[in-house]
Amino acid sequence: MAQYAQNPHSFFRTIVWQTPPSNILVVKKPWKDEVTHAASVFIDHIHSSYPNCTVIVTEDVAQELKENPGVLANSEPGVKHVLYTGTSEEIVSKTDLIVSLGGDGTVLRGVSLFSNTTVPPILSFSLGTLGFLLPFDFTDFKEAFKKVFESRALMLHRERLECHVVKKSRFTNSDPQSLYKSDSDELTQIHAMNDIVLHRGSLPSLISLDVYVNGHFLTTTTADGLVCATPTGSTAYSLSAGGSMVHPIVPCILLTPVCPRSLSFRPLILPSISHIKVVVRSKDLAGHECSAKLSIDGIPQLKLRAGDEIHVVSEAGSILDPSWNLPSSLSLKKVPSTENVKSGIWCVARTRGDWVTGINNLLGFNSGFKSINENLFH
Repeated sequence: MAQYAQNPHSFFRTIVWQTPPSNILVVKKPWKDEVTHAASVFIDHIHSSYPNCTVIVTEDVAQELKENPGVLANSEPGVKHVLYTGTSEEIVSKTDLIVSLGGDGTVLRGVSLFSNTTVPPILSFSLGTLGFLLPFDFTDFKEAFKKVFESRALMLHRERLECHVVKKSRFTNSDPQSLYKSDSDELTQIHAMNDIVLHRGSLPSLISLDVYVNGHFLTTTTADGLVCATPTGSTAYSLSAGGSMVHPIVPCILLTPVCPRSLSFRPLILPSISHIKVVVRSKDLAGHECSAKLSIDGIPQLKLRAGDEIHVVSEAGSILDPSWNLPSSLSLKKVPSTENVKSGIWCVARTRGDWVTGINNLLGFNSGFKSINENLFH
């Protein structure tokens, strides 16, 4: 299991292994020849240079590699390639380190496997796309992995949000614990690395939502949707909807409306100890029946109907409001602690300036305008 040692005068930590990592989960962007080739190169390197390490892949990746029998054919002589796979539960219980090959979406999918448990440290490589979660180019994979393996890598902590879904149909039962019981397989508690979004989906009309913060009514909004984002997600959908960019280590929750009908609903940045409740109204201001779609990190989850609600809290920093009659298992949240290293996601950083480099290179932060004449003659 990894630990994270503090560095003087720095918000970065250094990864420290009690025992060297032995089970490496490799997640990859699916069905891309470049990424598949990179995966084979990485797996070959692990098997030849770190023979005590086991490479784990999900079943879909195992199937993809099986359908490409030449992927590992050019390995070093004598190197045996044995890949392990299993159910999601088996993979989660065994993984010591996640290695992501692809884009930001690949990182999010890999992390989503650990939605309701501690996330192992993650080392991510950019392959064909650029992103804020991709500090390393794949050409540097040998040195980057060596630093992680030898407990020399810088680590940046990113918080997650918890989303608790409460359906109106469950309110009729007098037992608070039954609020989370359902005859379907619908998820009622999900973690988000980027954002939790309520949106109108394919509906042509706007949706109406009641928003509460720490038990106090904030507003009723009629909009295309509402984004609750982590600082990591502040440069994703929230930014496109007009939200601010926030450094990953700032403890906060962003509340950003998507195309609100009111010009006065400005994006908010709330403390990480906030408890946000969003309720789907029974009817909008025009008298139409309301429904909304829930997405977590860009993945569709549930359809919410009138009276259904979501509760959004920080994984580490929030305390659920006891006055909202939630199940006791959720109400008994621990006191917020800045030393809760088991929450959130620890990502391997390349340099201490990765975030600043990202907003400049990826977003063109504060880029000036060029004149037409300058473009024509230069």
